[in-house]
Amino acid sequence: MKQDSNFIINFDNKSHSSAKFSIYRYWRHLHRQQRAFFIAIGLLCVWIYVDYYKNSLNSIGYTSDEYQREKINKEKETWRNKQHLKNPLSKSQIKKQYFSTPTNEYRIAVRDAMKHAWKAYRTYAWGYDELQSISKIPSTWFGLGLTIIDSIDTLYIMNMTEEYREAREWIEKSFNLDSNSVDKYNSHFEVTIRILGGLLSIYHLTADEIFLKRAIELGDRLLLNFNTPSGLPLAQINIKRKKPGAYRWTPDSTTAEVGTVQLEMRDLSRVSNDKKYENAADKLAATLHNQSKDDGLVPIFISPLTGQFSGGVVSFGARGDSYYEYLLKQWLQTGRKRSLFWDDWIESIEGVRKHLWHVAYPEKFYFVGELIGMSTFSPKMDHLACFLAGNMALGWSFQSDLSYLLDMAKELTKTCYQMYAKQPTGLSPEIAYFNIDSNSNESTIIVRANDVHNLLRPEFIESLYYMYHLTGDKIYQEWGWNVFQSFEKYTRQIDGYSSINDVRNKENVGPRDKMESYFLAETLKYFYLLFDESNLFPFDQWIFNTEAHPLPIYNS
Repeated sequence: MKQDSNFIINFDNKSHSSAKFSIYRYWRHLHRQQRAFFIAIGLLCVWIYVDYYKNSLNSIGYTSDEYQREKINKEKETWRNKQHLKNPLSKSQIKKQYFSTPTNEYRIAVRDAMKHAWKAYRTYAWGYDELQSISKIPSTWFGLGLTIIDSIDTLYIMNMTEEYREAREWIEKSFNLDSNSVDKYNSHFEVTIRILGGLLSIYHLTADEIFLKRAIELGDRLLLNFNTPSGLPLAQINIKRKKPGAYRWTPDSTTAEVGTVQLEMRDLSRVSNDKKYENAADKLAATLHNQSKDDGLVPIFISPLTGQFSGGVVSFGARGDSYYEYLLKQWLQTGRKRSLFWDDWIESIEGVRKHLWHVAYPEKFYFVGELIGMSTFSPKMDHLACFLAGNMALGWSFQSDLSYLLDMAKELTKTCYQMYAKQPTGLSPEIAYFNIDSNSNESTIIVRANDVHNLLRPEFIESLYYMYHLTGDKIYQEWGWNVFQSFEKYTRQIDGYSSINDVRNKENVGPRDKMESYFLAETLKYFYLLFDESNLFPFDQWIFNTEAHPLPIYNS
């Protein structure tokens, strides 16, 4: 078939000008009706395109105004990201830290313990939250690979490079807030201190952006829990569904839960250059600060709806402990510029001296008891309360004129050590009672049958770490080595470690089939730091969150 050259544009042999000429001749030879037809088709195409574009915006929930706002927000986000890279405060804080392989026998022994624990978790529970070390099966709590994230900074500090790389790869490729395993209500507090704290800590140690990315992903969902009238977070959150919630058995939260999330949220703002997390932490802190207190002491329950404390139990053990711990550490985190944190903390220590500080007989061990009904003293002290010795010593290191802080810290550390030393296994019970009657024939430390278990807790080792590096007294290292050997003898299993049922029974401690993530994250980390002659984390530069994750101190 012959081709009419008037209808063909040959781009191979003709110039653009000749192409235009051919089109022009073609158009000129069309009838008026044909030209009108083509013009109508063109206008129809334009109309269809505009309508499609408009409907596309509406289909994703935007009006044209909303689209413009979203565009502006994206531009702002891009600007913030660029500022994050330029921000001198953040840049000065986020520097990769380097740690050497241990050389002294004590740190080598602790590192070997960490290797033993990690190998068991890696073999039998990889990607799950924790290991049941006797039955050799994984257990699920958060559904977020808890042991990996909780202990990755310990791996890094101990220079366990191969294990660290495996953990990092899992966090990069398998950490998923939308997986079905996360479709449950979990403790807002525990997720914050263990998961968010772990991600922030390893980001500060490595400057690896994947950890910051994961921290922001998690922080954005945790932030939903602060949307209460008081600004106090609700007790639980379904991370997958982004739904906050209270406990089924009470609308209240515990004081420790709401008072122990500020360090993490504030740090997240500092590294992301987004104030929304710190704003939530500050509103929460203001609510707690403004509540009435009894010589700085508060009950162990509080309402996130009203901000009011409830109940009459005052304790530095379960449900109360880390509220007081974070008062001092927030003061340090913000460069010792915000006096309200120090004022609330030192007032609470005065409350301890006035209401909770007692001596037990006949050996005259000083301890921190509890108040029932805000008035009746109970000579009960949880092992959890042993954190207070290190906390007071840390406060003293910045206000050395307050010598009573160090005196109390020394006495409480000695008492906590005796909670270990007086048991046949050399391991502390979960709870102890003290004889405060000088005329009684009872032992100084009394252990009841319901309280004889040991959960591999870190609080005493934490205080030994502070006491040694603040005083230089090697007795604290000696006590730590004694306790470490007891852990090795009675809690080490063929695979990993296990909490035990009875610290009084050397022949049958009764393993509980549970290797807590905090044993790797805290207990072994504090042992390792205790046995270092230099302090790897100077106290004027770093603080540890309540899960032993190091975070930097800022100048403001």
